[in-house]
Amino acid sequence: MCSETTVAEEPNYNCPKCKDEGGYLVRKKAGETTLLQNGTEVILQYDTEEWQQCECAKIRQLNRLIKSSAITEEFQKMSFKNFSTDDVHPKVVEMKSKANQYYAAFDEIRGFRQNSIMLIGQPGCGKTHLLTAISNYLMHAKQVQVLYFPYKDGMNNIASNNFERKNEIMDRMKEVEVLFIDDLFKPIGGKVDVKPWQTEVIFEVVNYRYLNNKPLLISSELSLDDMLYIDEALTSRLFEMAQDFTVTIPKDMKVNYRLRKVFEHR
Repeated sequence: MCSETTVAEEPNYNCPKCKDEGGYLVRKKAGETTLLQNGTEVILQYDTEEWQQCECAKIRQLNRLIKSSAITEEFQKMSFKNFSTDDVHPKVVEMKSKANQYYAAFDEIRGFRQNSIMLIGQPGCGKTHLLTAISNYLMHAKQVQVLYFPYKDGMNNIASNNFERKNEIMDRMKEVEVLFIDDLFKPIGGKVDVKPWQTEVIFEVVNYRYLNNKPLLISSELSLDDMLYIDEALTSRLFEMAQDFTVTIPKDMKVNYRLRKVFEHR
């Protein structure tokens, strides 16, 4: 009677290179250089095996960062490259330049008090686009965790169901590596109507990040004077954190790219 030989099937790995381990061992020979965890390069005296992170682990980490950022698929497409400065106000050109400078300086300044950027003034001039571009680059190129908090919708989420998730949302806003607050104190129907509890929430979050040197990306339609009128202590902290990277776009509807076609036909 013949016995049948059973052949074990190879598991169906998502990444055959590391077999879903997140990395693999690489053999290095004596005389090669290697990089220690403290960043020091040394020459190996003996043959050794080292653990190397697989590219798939980096991709999974990036996917987690993007998912936790709350940045939509449409916003994920925003970059410096697709932000046009053709025939725009000089302040918009300055704004793009300042955003580029901020991203280039991020690693150097992130641990200091002056580690933030604030783009304020005329709506529709690209403030959100540029700050989203910074967020995308930080996540993709530097694996930095960013949380996108649209002011109006975010405040509605905090207030929903009798504020049951208030502490959870605020804790996340405080602790995330980079917090992007979009349209801070956004006017409704042209009027600024900020409730005391909303100011308290933003102040508590900003003050925590101010004291712990945690970067902020801020956009707002309001001027610094408008924001000072709402809360001087809050605004002074924001300005101190972003004093090297603050641009104010003058109020002029012709700067609003969403209305550009309207003025072209006049």
